[in-house]
Amino acid sequence: MFDQVTNVLKKAIQLPKHGIDLLADTYESNKYEKSSTKRWNKLSFSEITLQDLQRKLADNKQVPTPLTQANRALVKEIETKTHKLNRNNVTRTKAYLDFYQKHPEIHWAFLAHLVSRNGGWNMTDLKGSMLPKIISSTSCNDFFSFLERANALIFHDAYPQLLLYEASKQKGRNLFYLLPKFHVSTFMRTFWDYFLERQDSQLLTVALIINEQNYIEKRVIHHPDYKEKVLDNILFKLQELLQFTYVLFPYQVKPKKTRLAGTTVSDFANVNQRVEIGKKLYCTLFGYENLGNDIYQFASTVPHTASRSDYWPEMFTKDSSTTLQTVSISCKPTKPIVYSPTLDQAWKDVDYSFTDRHDWFERNDQFLHYFKEITTPPSFDLSRQYCQDINKMLAASTAAEMIKP
Repeated sequence: MFDQVTNVLKKAIQLPKHGIDLLADTYESNKYEKSSTKRWNKLSFSEITLQDLQRKLADNKQVPTPLTQANRALVKEIETKTHKLNRNNVTRTKAYLDFYQKHPEIHWAFLAHLVSRNGGWNMTDLKGSMLPKIISSTSCNDFFSFLERANALIFHDAYPQLLLYEASKQKGRNLFYLLPKFHVSTFMRTFWDYFLERQDSQLLTVALIINEQNYIEKRVIHHPDYKEKVLDNILFKLQELLQFTYVLFPYQVKPKKTRLAGTTVSDFANVNQRVEIGKKLYCTLFGYENLGNDIYQFASTVPHTASRSDYWPEMFTKDSSTTLQTVSISCKPTKPIVYSPTLDQAWKDVDYSFTDRHDWFERNDQFLHYFKEITTPPSFDLSRQYCQDINKMLAASTAAEMIKP
């Protein structure tokens, strides 16, 4: 009883400062959003171009290509490098950023870097100070397997495409006839060929979003094991607790001031919805010039460890010996309120074999609906909303621990 009274008094003391923080945060958020410069108001594509690409896809026939010795060496080199960098979430995430820095015309690589950061944060949440109080260790292991498998599969499929583009660029000729050697969907050949001709970064980005989400659809999202254990059970519970409803893009507004852009996620099992979320995130990242620059400033200066302390050390700590502040209604607590380990503190590397080589795309599949127009979000800052939800989750995890038998 005494502890409960003490906690109430602590919250009451915080209220005046919390009100001032809220006003200051709202002002800062509104000021930044209003001063943001848009690169584009909407993401849209020519109907004629899309129909032409659809015809090419329908006519596309896989013709076996004899490999020269140089081609065999290139395929082996790409396979070896992809396998090496597909070790864990941290190595994948860094590989995407390294590639983007060399080839900034490939927007998808930077988008993939940031989404992969989020995947890592979700992985380490499962070994942090909140979720293990709410879900069982078996459920945590199952959900990690789900997240890790999806992260690894996307890298396994996408990174050889990126390296093949790099090789085409270096050699000055189209090498995408080698895509089948990496079991990449026939869907992508037409879009890579078009990109080499037109350098349409937007079209290629959306094509890659479509491809990767369909690539994991049967392999992970609707795989019987994951669907029963994760989507229909664990993820539903976690979304109720708001933990896995955010994709966050940290951006630096001052040298030591980081805010959060992004979007919330729902209906994760629906591939159409996941593609739309990907497009919305792309518009947020590249649709605003200053925001994209500030996100890049964070990404290029803060190495990914998979701990949420990477972006908010005020709220999160990767030091397990830190005494946490257990009561907070502030986004600026006097000390961290959540333990968020790094990936190497939380999980061991997983060895994979990628044996499922089926192509998700059939020649006569309709895909134009994926390219429907989307407006650049007029508002993108989630800092305050996310902070409030973290405090709610902290309260929920504390309550769950109190009522455990």
